[in-house]
Amino acid sequence: MSVACLCIPNFALRVALLGRPELDGAPLVLGAPPESRPVVLDASPEAVARGVRPGMLLREVTALCPGATVFAPDPLREADVAADLVSRLDDLSPAVELDPDDPGLVYIDLVGSERLLGSPEAVARQVLAAAPPLLRPRLGVGPGRFPARVAAGLAPAGGTSIIDPAGVAAFLAPVAVGWLPVPLDMHRRLERLGIRTLGDLAALPPGPVAARFGPAGRRAWDLARGRDDTSVRPRSLQETVIETIELPAPATSRETLLIVVRQLVGLAFGRARLRGRAVRQVRLRARLEGGRSWEQVATLKEPVGGEEMGDVLRRRFGAVSIPGPIEAVELALSGLTREVSRQGTLEGFRARRLAPLDEAVHHLKYRYGRSPVYRIVEVEPWSRIPERRHALISYDP
Repeated sequence: MSVACLCIPNFALRVALLGRPELDGAPLVLGAPPESRPVVLDASPEAVARGVRPGMLLREVTALCPGATVFAPDPLREADVAADLVSRLDDLSPAVELDPDDPGLVYIDLVGSERLLGSPEAVARQVLAAAPPLLRPRLGVGPGRFPARVAAGLAPAGGTSIIDPAGVAAFLAPVAVGWLPVPLDMHRRLERLGIRTLGDLAALPPGPVAARFGPAGRRAWDLARGRDDTSVRPRSLQETVIETIELPAPATSRETLLIVVRQLVGLAFGRARLRGRAVRQVRLRARLEGGRSWEQVATLKEPVGGEEMGDVLRRRFGAVSIPGPIEAVELALSGLTREVSRQGTLEGFRARRLAPLDEAVHHLKYRYGRSPVYRIVEVEPWSRIPERRHALISYDP
């Protein structure tokens, strides 16, 4: 199985450079959003060379690297760039997978592509050409996802590393065990045992490795030998309804945001596509003043239709903190399904509306699978033992 891995290190910083290409080559720092602790989330190699490290306070960056440019995260633009990249790669292969934990990693299944696109080198050039050069993409091609990932990580910026299937074990042998996709604790245990490279791990018998580290150890042993049969899972295309409103003036209050959200819900469910249908996931995006962005995602336990959606989103987003003045709001509804009908009660036997506490417990139960609220009940009030007089019973309305 031939797999290509397109790797873009410091993805958020490289995306930020698309708007300011003149800063390419300068020390760059990705700072936390304003409402979070002011720490470094990522740093370019130029900033790292001057002592900047992720996790340090932003005020320390000024002392270490006075010329560094600090960017704020822009999740909307990053998602758009990643989606555009995947869309371009879809023209080269039917199986393209974006790593859910790292938008700077894309896997491409190349089985059969040589007959359409040419030699592996020609295929690699076309895959690299799908990414803007300013992103400094790197490409690795190997007989599996893990070898391709290592090859991409070791390739130079803008370059390609192609592993010969017959020499995959020799290619991986000098690579540090830190490349293995295993828990950090296992990395430390391997290093304490003197196993510092994949070659050291591959030279051990598989039985003792599995006995000491369990299934993760056997998986790591296979990867160290270049054996990775994990297939590339193409993304599933789901129907999405998107509505956007540009605000006449930047809004800073939560109440204004909720009014805009209710208007977006009305626009979305006014479409013929959503008539008689319900929604399982809501993605709320906002473009902030100064070129920043903000995003919130709500996955609903039950499909929600248009009549209830406004109240549901008010409860979900009613306590969010707005990181800055909002210029535009986008509402994306996905997970579309047929509207769920609920059995009503006969006239005259209509149950009273749940009290606020009952409603809160109802939503907590859906979220956690059980009621986290308890009530005190008298059991043996006459008992001389205080612990037997009362009991805690789960409050489940």
